[in-house]
Amino acid sequence: MGIQVKCLVRVITQSGLAGLLLIWGAVPRVLAGGFTQPKGFTFTALSVNTYDTDSFHKLDLQFYLEYGLQEYVSLILKSPYTWSEDNGDNNQGFSDQEVGLRWRFNRGSVATAIQGTLILPVGYEADEDPSGAGNQVVGLELSLPVSQGFQVGKQRYGYGTVEVGYRDYLGPVSDELRLTGEVSVDVFQRLAIATQFYGIYRLQNSEDDFSKLGGQLRWGANDRLTLVVGGYQSLSEEGSSFEAQIWYTFGSRSPEPKPVPPSVPPTE
Repeated sequence: MGIQVKCLVRVITQSGLAGLLLIWGAVPRVLAGGFTQPKGFTFTALSVNTYDTDSFHKLDLQFYLEYGLQEYVSLILKSPYTWSEDNGDNNQGFSDQEVGLRWRFNRGSVATAIQGTLILPVGYEADEDPSGAGNQVVGLELSLPVSQGFQVGKQRYGYGTVEVGYRDYLGPVSDELRLTGEVSVDVFQRLAIATQFYGIYRLQNSEDDFSKLGGQLRWGANDRLTLVVGGYQSLSEEGSSFEAQIWYTFGSRSPEPKPVPPSVPPTE
């Protein structure tokens, strides 16, 4: 990563985090965070994501699930399948699978949690993959997500999230510091706009750092179903992506204020 790009990433990261903190300090604390599902509830997301540079093209189909094991403990599953083309060489298969547990350890208006994730390679390889999907090495990640919901109108809501994670690969692959920031605000009662920052910083091999900035439109068809379209622009190199998602929640709840939706990890 060049010096100018590193400076740009640093400025965007610092500005984004400062903006999130300003929002959290200013809005009324009327909603709890949304990082864990209520006991017995299941949140699912099916995503289609592309990533394109001049020489590299990738298509991901990803299934994501959160299940409420206990009131403040959720099981997390992430299963992507990848097709890629690198300078004419084609490849496909399941990229790194992830399984984890998230525990929300506070009960205040700011939801703070700890998540542990096991990364399991199952066969996908690529000679050059900017997302790191083909590492072929078992990894462990510990992350700290923090979320704050807020109300922006009589029937409109929003939320902000930051998450810092450390990923340790059990093999000859650089450890990673991972940073995510997101803000989502309802434009109308069932239409929200969101912006996200996502960065991977490799501690032993910094020239392979990867970061992107994106946005989404989210339409809530009903209380269970949400349709999402959006895209990302790479900040660390030439490249962009398009994504479409379907979110669906299983379970029943008594009427209550709209919860903060999970911060769905972007397809890498």
